[in-house]
Amino acid sequence: MHTDTTREGFLAQAAADRARALGRPVLASLTRPTNKRDPIAIFSESEGVEDRAVWLWPDTGEALVAVGRAYSLTSSGAPRFSALADTWCRLMADAFIETSAPFGPLALGGFSFDPQREASDLWDGFPDARMVLPERLFATRAGAAWLTTNTIAEPRGVHLERARTNRQPMSHARTGLAPREWQDLVATTAHGIRDGSLGVQKVVLARAQQAQPTRSIAAALRTLAADYPSCTVFAFAHGGACFLGASPERLISLHDGTATTMALAGTALRGATIEEDDAIAECLRGDPKERVEHSLVVGALRDALDDVCARVVVDAQPRVRKLSNVQHLLTALHGQVESGRGVLDLVERLHPTPAVGGLPRARAEHIIRQQEALDRGWYGGPIGWMDARGEGEFVVGLRSAVVSQDRATLFAGCGIVGDSNPATEYAEWGWKLRPMQIALGIEP
Repeated sequence: MHTDTTREGFLAQAAADRARALGRPVLASLTRPTNKRDPIAIFSESEGVEDRAVWLWPDTGEALVAVGRAYSLTSSGAPRFSALADTWCRLMADAFIETSAPFGPLALGGFSFDPQREASDLWDGFPDARMVLPERLFATRAGAAWLTTNTIAEPRGVHLERARTNRQPMSHARTGLAPREWQDLVATTAHGIRDGSLGVQKVVLARAQQAQPTRSIAAALRTLAADYPSCTVFAFAHGGACFLGASPERLISLHDGTATTMALAGTALRGATIEEDDAIAECLRGDPKERVEHSLVVGALRDALDDVCARVVVDAQPRVRKLSNVQHLLTALHGQVESGRGVLDLVERLHPTPAVGGLPRARAEHIIRQQEALDRGWYGGPIGWMDARGEGEFVVGLRSAVVSQDRATLFAGCGIVGDSNPATEYAEWGWKLRPMQIALGIEP
């Protein structure tokens, strides 16, 4: 411990000297082994700290827990991905980093679904783009644990401007259409897709449910981790608000130059028996409506990766991914990324996929913006982390809720195509809410 303290002081002094010389902030980061602990307990015990986050892969036992804020990267509008990537790259280029782990300093955070949507007070503290370099990062992998401490040395006498969102929150939350209005919109949208008047092949329409949670954030995270071990369980807390969930959909991971993503579209319920479950899965594989919706997502992802990858490999046929309450069609895609590309370059190209937006992308986004009457905020947006090399992992903020004080707002959406049935889509919306309703102790 004495040696680590001495080393931390040495790095901090070196960073301070460089900050004065360069006239900009410089990072000092030290990673050392630590005792393995319960990540949800660490997250819970840090309640009261303005910024904290937890990122769990339950089925592998890997976890990240971020506490405090050493540096915040924020931006808004169309250039938000490249703006954050550039700022992070400059910070890492000047940094003093010492690590005994497979990683070092990480930035964790997320992006709103649509930066052109007028913001509401529901998402106060979760702007268009915000990623945080924590003061302390606890990480577990392969049975080992590490603690990273990050300190930013500021140049004396220099006023540093941080990029911030220019969207001012509205005075009230926008939680979407009433049930009958939403089903009417589904019917109108499906008709417009069939007759070609909307100019789209698919649009994802979402709704929100507001309710009072009866369980704590920590209890909700434990339930999600136990019930959805193959999903990414996450929570991002800022001030008194927390965005949490269990996402089944990886948007992109980039490790050692290899990009991996998935098309996850097409949904059915689970069966009561193994035989019934298998029969439902077989129907899902052969359902024309679900296969069309799925193929649109696969094609869009392949096109996006083709722009930045030397070679893209796509599974020949979708498989069925079974979660505890629903099952989905899934197709995996892999590509070797061109040199110099970071994970945010890929996020920018992929978001929003047709699984959460629609196709063609711009036209679908316009319809959502005009018709949905919902401030999605970070719901459906990219959330994740990146390392000092600009690599990392992002998932889509699905099966999620934002909780503030005694109010929880839960989100779910459905992909609408030409033969979508309003009643069926509304029932699917209800299925997709169940993970968060159960986790937070909310009655359907």
